[in-house]
Amino acid sequence: MVKIGFGIIGCGGISNYFHIPELKAIEEAEVVAVADIKEERARLTAERFNIKYWYSDYMKLLERDDVEAIIVATPHPTHAKIAVDAINAGKHVIIQKPMCTNSRDAEAIVDASRKHSSLKVMVLPFVYFDTPAFDYIRNLLESGELGRICMARARVAHGGPEKYQEEVTRMFGEEKNCWFFDPERAHGGVLLDLGVYAISQIVYLLGRVKSVSALIATLDKPAKVEDNSALLMEMENGAISVAETSWTQVATLEGTSIYGTKGTVLLNYFNTPVAFYRQKDSSWIMPVLAKEKEPQHTHRHFIKCIINDEKPIGTPEEGKHVVEIMESAYKSAKTGKIVRLKA
Repeated sequence: MVKIGFGIIGCGGISNYFHIPELKAIEEAEVVAVADIKEERARLTAERFNIKYWYSDYMKLLERDDVEAIIVATPHPTHAKIAVDAINAGKHVIIQKPMCTNSRDAEAIVDASRKHSSLKVMVLPFVYFDTPAFDYIRNLLESGELGRICMARARVAHGGPEKYQEEVTRMFGEEKNCWFFDPERAHGGVLLDLGVYAISQIVYLLGRVKSVSALIATLDKPAKVEDNSALLMEMENGAISVAETSWTQVATLEGTSIYGTKGTVLLNYFNTPVAFYRQKDSSWIMPVLAKEKEPQHTHRHFIKCIINDEKPIGTPEEGKHVVEIMESAYKSAKTGKIVRLKA
């Protein structure tokens, strides 16, 4: 059996609660080493999951021949340099969302991945949408069942990152410090943290964005970054779409809607995977769909792509487009003008 050796760079909550536990459940994966700029975090994470090697300098991890794949799970502004270093070291790479925080860094990742085209580079969160529900909607779109798509809306929101950060600091016995609220450490607020999901869903379903108009605001959180944002986007296919996000929503009620001339689809409202209204017979269709295709699908998909030499869902080029949308949104919010993306 082929076994892929993984190195985890960044030992915060997303690694401890998601990446490492999922990899530990997959026979074809072995977590060889972890690294974190905070030495104690790296050590405690390694001990928690019985990982033999840990480092405070990720470059030492990249030197290991038994590490074939890297997961970049550090604060947003650091993703690009680490990802490029990992690619140049000959490693396959998963980059935690957002891919990075500006188009210059995004281009650097794209360039590195093209120069090392044999390596697999997967950008989150696109693979999260490789589910039976999204497949159902994509089939409706491709078959023409929805008619011409005129509008779309996606909202991803919750009450903020404080509880998550408190759990992480409690895990490592550190002083409470919510880096998400610090513009120097995060480069942005809820748009980068959660808005990336809403934008990516729309891009995944409807394609590229042509122009962006946005409003952002800090309404409640003790932060110097935005805690609410709304984007109005013109799609290349002519549709109008809206991407909303918030750190001030008390109920976790999220959803994506696609509005066509022949039908309407609602995704994940009130835990209903898909509700499809079909105009031709004025009926609502609610298919019974599995939540996911397989356990640990994100990491299993990546491993299969490495073993079978296949392109992962979520390429650096797609990640770059999402970064350009978010960058344009910040520019629009600052200037009050519509920002057109480069073709």
